[in-house]
Amino acid sequence: MSTAIDLARRVLARGGAGIEHDAPRIGPAHLAAWLTEGRAVGRPVVRAMALAVGIVPFAAYATLILYHFYIRGSFLWDSGLLAFLIGASDPRLPVPPIMADGSFFAIHVAPIFVALSPIRSLLPLTGLQFFALFSGLCHALPALAVFWVLYSGYRLRTPLGVGVAAVLALAFSFNGLALAIARYPHFEMLIVGTALLFFVALLQGRLAVAAICFAICLATREDAGFHLFAILFLLIGLNRWRGIGWHEQRHEIGFALFALAYSIGALILQHALFDHQSSFARIYLGEPPFGKISLALLRERLLGYLQYRTYIVLPALIALFWAVRTGNPYLVLGYAGFLPWAALHLVAESDIAGTLSGYYAYPFLIASFWPLVAVLVERRGRALPSGALPAVFGFAAVIGASFTALGYQANPGHIELPAGFWSAPSLARQAATDNALGQIVHAKTTLGSVMVDGSVLGLVPDGFSKSETVWESGGRLPDTVVYFAGAYESQAARTLAAKASLDHHYEAHGTAIRLWSRRAVDPASPLGSVLAPAAANE
Repeated sequence: MSTAIDLARRVLARGGAGIEHDAPRIGPAHLAAWLTEGRAVGRPVVRAMALAVGIVPFAAYATLILYHFYIRGSFLWDSGLLAFLIGASDPRLPVPPIMADGSFFAIHVAPIFVALSPIRSLLPLTGLQFFALFSGLCHALPALAVFWVLYSGYRLRTPLGVGVAAVLALAFSFNGLALAIARYPHFEMLIVGTALLFFVALLQGRLAVAAICFAICLATREDAGFHLFAILFLLIGLNRWRGIGWHEQRHEIGFALFALAYSIGALILQHALFDHQSSFARIYLGEPPFGKISLALLRERLLGYLQYRTYIVLPALIALFWAVRTGNPYLVLGYAGFLPWAALHLVAESDIAGTLSGYYAYPFLIASFWPLVAVLVERRGRALPSGALPAVFGFAAVIGASFTALGYQANPGHIELPAGFWSAPSLARQAATDNALGQIVHAKTTLGSVMVDGSVLGLVPDGFSKSETVWESGGRLPDTVVYFAGAYESQAARTLAAKASLDHHYEAHGTAIRLWSRRAVDPASPLGSVLAPAAANE
């Protein structure tokens, strides 16, 4: 932690004394000039660079999703469920039978899933492939927002400046918190990306673009409006305290009020239509409310944040130091706005939420980006000669501090990084996996009682009931066990197969699917055409 603070102190020190010490003949003004002054690169080059900034994270994270499903082994909650639902043709978003009857809207108000349906219908993709592309896009949007604000707001338009903007944009898209979110694939990254683009567009006065990003952000999840309102409310208040009138902030006020009204209205409607279920009560309140919370648990979680979630804490401390050192309170509005979110998770019933694991800390990605907006807001259109340099270095320090405690990130699916970014399953493997599982589901009656692991369920959530899962075996011994070799539940599946004394072992050609059964599979059957005898140790 002290190393990151020292780094921030050196790069943000007024006058650039640390830089001059290392390079006495080159001051901050010279470095800033290389970034912002001189011959600007042409528009075609800028477009090509922006395209590269978007394509790299898009391809990497889309590949990671396919690796998660077809190689490493996914899980039903939540990536399997989301891939099943996204772009669904039924606007009611019915969940698979394994989750009982109902609609996904009872869990989250996510009309964006329905809006994606026309796009999905036009593409020759499976649901999993579409979800992979969607996830890649969600992770690419923050990179594009960083590049946009550095190029347009900070005027990093020289060859060196555009290169620095691209590097920082890519580094942000792969920062520590983004990696933590990717280890438990979800859809909240769309909130992050569209929120960042909304703030940049609003800053640039591009109201039409801001409104589009704003609408997509709200449509992603019912609480997105609260996140937008939190920052806009503090921004409006600080602006007013500094003498900026209400009329000059009419756009910010309008967006803030609409965001708040939308989220409140969405929650009221959700409660009215689905009063039998509450995700908020299940994840945060518990039964009885906060009955799990104790001083010992709070102390344990707080210490856990400081030791194991430094990819969240250190960037916040650097932003705070940056704000104090430069006298710019706008820099910490992002983190200040999400303090209620942090407090809610500190007392959450769910341990995953309470430890800020997986995607639960996603609003802090917005907070870590906010300093780039804050510097421009504080200057209010004034030129940024050498002033661009501390902001660039400060943002780089925020990103750098996020690459800490990566080994302590929650990783329930055993996703290997960075290997997962370039370990794409072949199209043949994807097709073979989908075909094999389809044959297994179709042949359930000939296999006797079947139990499957979570990785199989992640691919075919509508193919099995809860009683047909490894984790719900409850001492019952099945006739057949199906699982993913090497996946997180594979050992439990093999143990169950051994207890049941299953002696016929198969593998699906070209896939990670393994099957143990007490019944031999007829090689001439459709199921037999996709299976072959497998080694006993798999």
